[in-house]
Amino acid sequence: MPELEKLYTVEEIAKMTSLTTRTIRNHLRSGILMGRKIGGQWRFTEKDIERFMESGEASKDMANEQKQAVLDFIDGVNTDVRGTLQICSIIDLYAPADEAKRKSDLLCEAINASQGESYLQYKFDYAESEGKARFILFASPEIIKQAMEIVK
Repeated sequence: MPELEKLYTVEEIAKMTSLTTRTIRNHLRSGILMGRKIGGQWRFTEKDIERFMESGEASKDMANEQKQAVLDFIDGVNTDVRGTLQICSIIDLYAPADEAKRKSDLLCEAINASQGESYLQYKFDYAESEGKARFILFASPEIIKQAMEIVK
């Protein structure tokens, strides 16, 4: 029996990209993001999401969200913090894309394994022209330490 392809919701794409659901819906209306309606709700394949992430408009919005998240952290505007200590870490890794992707996958595994521990937020971007991966991580000191071990 063939395996069914996973379909994602607007909310899941918003979480993946750190964009609002409203921004995701705006990209749907403009045609930057393609999907299909099933039962009156939008659903997206991994290919739909990849095309969206590769679009210049989506990349620009995600970069702006990343910058705003760091500025909010600096300004002390972060209502999602749980616990007593949180670190914002920006890690630049100069490496080939395949190595950066492998390290990103390892970071995601570590983050998923510790989800109940503390509030965390993770963003990954790769600049092909610079050969640079950028990881932005908001997490507890323990998670940041794990991230540094994975990336080094």
